[in-house]
Amino acid sequence: MELTPDWIVGFTDGEGCFFVGVQKHPEMTAGFQVLPEFVVVQHERDIQILYALKRFFGCGVVRRNHGDRFAYRVRKLECLERVIQFFEKHPLKTKKNVDFRKFRRIVMMMREGRHLDKDGLIEILSMARTMNTGQRPKLEEVLKLLKAG
Repeated sequence: MELTPDWIVGFTDGEGCFFVGVQKHPEMTAGFQVLPEFVVVQHERDIQILYALKRFFGCGVVRRNHGDRFAYRVRKLECLERVIQFFEKHPLKTKKNVDFRKFRRIVMMMREGRHLDKDGLIEILSMARTMNTGQRPKLEEVLKLLKAG
């Protein structure tokens, strides 16, 4: 299956997600690890699309998400940079482009090591909590902890 840039843009506008999570990690300087990822989830009957995306970007994994759903996920920073370069050259058309720009900024901040200090982590998580559905309880909770300490 050959994917064109325009097809990938439209498909991602409808089915893709730029997500930034966080988890406690005592070995990290600020005590938390930032986890950016590009994700596309599909029913198992359309798994070939996920593998085609993996071939197109040359990285990422396809795994069962839950039940009859599978996900194409990109988490490595080098690979995320490939995805980012693609969407800079071929911009998303929906509001998802706003989330993408925040995501790009967060990945750039991580490349600069900003996620390793408290102030940078607060800035990253403050931006991440406004992505996708907005106010995300886990991010809010971590932000409160960081600001209090």
